[in-house]
Amino acid sequence: MMIELPNLTTEQKKTLAVLEPQLRLCIKSANLEKAKKLTFQIQEILRPTGHETRLLQAKNWLYETAMEANSFHFAIMGFEGTRKKSSPSTRLHLEATALLSICYLREGNLPKARQLVSQSVQSISSIKSIERRKQFHKRFLQRLEEESILSGLVDKTSKPLDIDDVNDQAVLLIKTKSEEEILTEMGKAVPKNSLNLLEEIREAYQLRLPASDRQCLPAPLTEKSKEELGKRASSALKRVAWRALCNPKSEIYKAWNQGLSIVYDKKYIATAIVTTFGSYSITATMIAASAVALAFKFGAEVFCETFAPESLMIDKKDKK
Repeated sequence: MMIELPNLTTEQKKTLAVLEPQLRLCIKSANLEKAKKLTFQIQEILRPTGHETRLLQAKNWLYETAMEANSFHFAIMGFEGTRKKSSPSTRLHLEATALLSICYLREGNLPKARQLVSQSVQSISSIKSIERRKQFHKRFLQRLEEESILSGLVDKTSKPLDIDDVNDQAVLLIKTKSEEEILTEMGKAVPKNSLNLLEEIREAYQLRLPASDRQCLPAPLTEKSKEELGKRASSALKRVAWRALCNPKSEIYKAWNQGLSIVYDKKYIATAIVTTFGSYSITATMIAASAVALAFKFGAEVFCETFAPESLMIDKKDKK
């Protein structure tokens, strides 16, 4: 017998309508401290009323923020907690499992990532709506491909990126290449490690996929499709680049948004990209230079809107 939960008051609903979107935005900026504070406030409203499912949804946003902030232990423990407290047939459980697989992929634990990818694929098959199932397959597989590219770019043995070199390469790309050609150059620079991981993850994904769902998948990325590979690489790196450049309160963003030449003259964008890429041990000069060149070409407002990272979790109103 289902227990009927008490209705939330008008005031509680208004408060949640402010807190929940703010919490989701923390994923883009990887602002874990703010996410923890917001989750605590949401918990104070939802726990006394017994709205545990809605609270677990909010906590999934918190754990995804932790993952983006590279706090993997916190994220893994959190997603495991959600999985234990939710039914395997629910979207909540599926999202926690899918995000957990990404945590392990980022940590380089491929056996555990493969296992969780397989579990996620089996759960997606239980989504009754064909359109929603197709939507989740597309978003999850693309995210796994992006994470594979990102993981393959990590190189802790090479020398750190040189800011002057990256900036000079970026200026050359801007002068001689179109946006499509820059993406192609980025695709060419994707290392073999990334390509191997892409193939491995795609194989793990398809292993448990019913034949009826295979038509839901986007076409595979291959070494031959350089521009598409470049697009996906830029999509993978947007999580890194966006946080480096798009904080509205930062001095770089304010100057860049106003079109001040000091941003380019002082190599602020190249410096921000190189510093952030360095924290991820990304050392491929052409990859970094391509990211800087795209930032130059787009400008602040367009770049920060286009490169804003998406959450894997799909809002009911989201049709993409």
